[in-house]
Amino acid sequence: MNRRLSIPMLFALAFGAIFLGCSAWAFEKPLLTLEKALEMAEQKNPVISASGERIAQARARLDQASAASLPQLGVSLLYQEAQNELRYPVIPAGYAKAGFESTWKAALTLNWLLYSGGAVRLNTESKRVALSGVEARELRTRQTIVWGVTGAWYDLRRAEGKLSVAEDVLELTKEHLQHVEALFRNGVTAKNEVLRVQVSVSEAELNRIRAENAVAVGWKALERAVGVPLFGNFTLPPREENPQVALVPPDAVSVGLARRPEMEALGLAARSASLASKAAEAQGGPQIALVGEVYAADERFFPQKQNDWKATLLASWSFFDGGASSARAREAGAAAEEFLFQMEDMKRQIELEISVARLNCESSQQRIVAGRAMVESAEEDYRMALRRYTAQVGTNIDVLDARVALSNARNQLVESVYDALKARTEMEFAMGTIGSGKATEEQRK
Repeated sequence: MNRRLSIPMLFALAFGAIFLGCSAWAFEKPLLTLEKALEMAEQKNPVISASGERIAQARARLDQASAASLPQLGVSLLYQEAQNELRYPVIPAGYAKAGFESTWKAALTLNWLLYSGGAVRLNTESKRVALSGVEARELRTRQTIVWGVTGAWYDLRRAEGKLSVAEDVLELTKEHLQHVEALFRNGVTAKNEVLRVQVSVSEAELNRIRAENAVAVGWKALERAVGVPLFGNFTLPPREENPQVALVPPDAVSVGLARRPEMEALGLAARSASLASKAAEAQGGPQIALVGEVYAADERFFPQKQNDWKATLLASWSFFDGGASSARAREAGAAAEEFLFQMEDMKRQIELEISVARLNCESSQQRIVAGRAMVESAEEDYRMALRRYTAQVGTNIDVLDARVALSNARNQLVESVYDALKARTEMEFAMGTIGSGKATEEQRK
């Protein structure tokens, strides 16, 4: 009887295990990599969406400027009431009416500016160059978002690394407490040593709580940079202990001057302002326009009695407009000079940013080498201090001091590693190359 019942029970247990395994797999959180965060920021960050709208505005201004060179077509419907209609003398009959006392008129009108002295062409070219400048500025906006997301990512991984150190130190402290309590139970140590280690355990627990809070803050900062909720929806990939940091290129300054979008944007803005100045000067010159009209007029609606057309070739030249055209030209010329001065200042700013990023890269890489050596020494010092204390040839203070030194060494190494990664990304941001290529495997982790 028991054997008969065992088979269904085995099937039930197996089914339950499969169900629980599938449920756990179904609710497993996806991994959040740096590439995934950047991809979500590209789609969800409102600053990037606003950037696209600024480009759309510049493109619309270009369409408005180019529309001035195209013929303008329109329809109109007119009603006019005249008390005394115009009359023409007719010999020898007397006078003939020139129109209707009550007039309905429907017309199709054509206006085409044939020649503007280059004003329309220059204005259109100015708006086209301005569009390119806006696109360059918005490229820098996207690079700023990439830099913000990448920096927040590294800050989160830094906080995660410090949390790992805090958890390890807490475990070491608890292990030390067990040794001290065992020695106290055997009457080898005094009560004050137990109390001192208990205080150290509490301090380690507080450090772990602070580290957990820093991780939560790091998630929030990354959410702000990406633009979507992340905390609780994703999990981080395993953290690499010794990521490789790419070397700084020797020609970083020349690359930055050539690749920074701000330099291109300022150059295009200066050129656009120069073209706008020339367009303003040309507006005061001669212009030739073609005006055509096909219409029907009558005393009643809808007019049909009088059908006619007329074409007019109009040439005009405004000799004096109160200085408005000259003032617009001077304004645009001054704007062009302003952009050129801004370019000179931007060159110095780029050189400064790249120099600072280079120094940070070199300093952090040197700190990594020193930090790894310091961690090795601190780990060995702690191991020896604990053994000496267990053998009662060392003091409790030695163990506590060694553990504090080990905690500081590990935290310093974490700081150095992520300072180096952020400094390398800062260098790419300063050179204007950030986001232009795929991140390395080391940077992703």
